[in-house]
Amino acid sequence: MAWNMSFEYDAQNDVVTAYFTDCILVSEADVLRWRKEVEEHLSKYPSKVDLLINLDGLVVKFTAGRVFGKERREVLERYTHRSYRFGGDDMTQMFVLTSGAINGAAVNHYATRDEALAALQAEREALRKRGFSPFSGGFLGSKA
Repeated sequence: MAWNMSFEYDAQNDVVTAYFTDCILVSEADVLRWRKEVEEHLSKYPSKVDLLINLDGLVVKFTAGRVFGKERREVLERYTHRSYRFGGDDMTQMFVLTSGAINGAAVNHYATRDEALAALQAEREALRKRGFSPFSGGFLGSKA
């Protein structure tokens, strides 16, 4: 198969899931292509989203790891409230974990989409219990 990515909105859970097919990042050029295409997809949403990322089909090679970490963090900061990952090969999982630590991006990696979604929902619930709504721009009842 050829390089492909898709982003599907799950209205029931108010979350977008990213899927990749043969997105193999070997060079800086590959990473920049990945970023451009991800931004094209995510910019279609009217505001920041909660994102589940299926790492199956996204392969980050050692030669692209450092650049990927930086670009990944910038994309997530710009387009997402929070992101959770699932799946992926060992090398890609290692780069996600490492780049998260180096670049200060959340890792949040789980074995399955259901586990990632459950963790995302638990975070939302914890924030809600503290009175925070990321969609209203601050704590509920505050004068922003």
